Amino acid sequence: MTGRGFARSDARVKALVASPPGLALVGLALGGACDPPREPEPVEARTAARGDEPAPPEAQAARQRGRLVAGERVARVPRWPGAEALATSVRERLSTAVRAEIERSPVPVLVPGDPGWQGLALSSPRGPGELGPGYALSARADGRTLVVQASRLATLVPGIGRHEGRERLRGTPGFVTENDGVKAAAWIEHGTAYTLELECEDPESPQCSVEALRAEVEGLAYVGGAGEARPPTRAQGGAIGGGR
Repeated sequence: MTGRGFARSDARVKALVASPPGLALVGLALGGACDPPREPEPVEARTAARGDEPAPPEAQAARQRGRLVAGERVARVPRWPGAEALATSVRERLSTAVRAEIERSPVPVLVPGDPGWQGLALSSPRGPGELGPGYALSARADGRTLVVQASRLATLVPGIGRHEGRERLRGTPGFVTENDGVKAAAWIEHGTAYTLELECEDPESPQCSVEALRAEVEGLAYVGGAGEARPPTRAQGGAIGGGR
């Protein structure tokens, strides 16, 4: 990649992190913005569908909306990992500004676990009193740029059904693509759509291979989010478990 081309890429990354436009790349990477492979529905949704008990008001409202319209945005329901999954050591080395953005994210935040990535910037925009779509982050190391985006939204595209990726990423079906020297991976995890892009000054470098892309995907660490489960405090432990 030429220096000019890499500069254009750098400007795009900064724009995404500053104000991700609906995190559109997440949808595009996952099969033309269609809803990616279906994950099991939340227990509440399955129970309501069986009619075992009255559905909550929001579920009843969803039923009354009728069929989805092509192009309509639909919200996924993130599933938050337990407190034991939190990579505390990775989170602690993040800047105060990044940790503040993590607290705002409506989806579980995955960041590079490799400390070699520097200048990590993360943004999770939202409007007053409403959840944002997700988050975007970027980091640099040795002439490489890494971008991760995550979204709780999916878009229904006419004529396109659900497509399951042929690749295996983080234990789930996913997609691996390459465009203009940029390697990209996309998958569904925690009920959230994620993409990771790896771009290098030298696209032919071993550090920018598909194998390197896969290693970065597998090395992502969960560091929390707005709905994260937190370990109980000592006082809570005593109250719940009856400890003295």
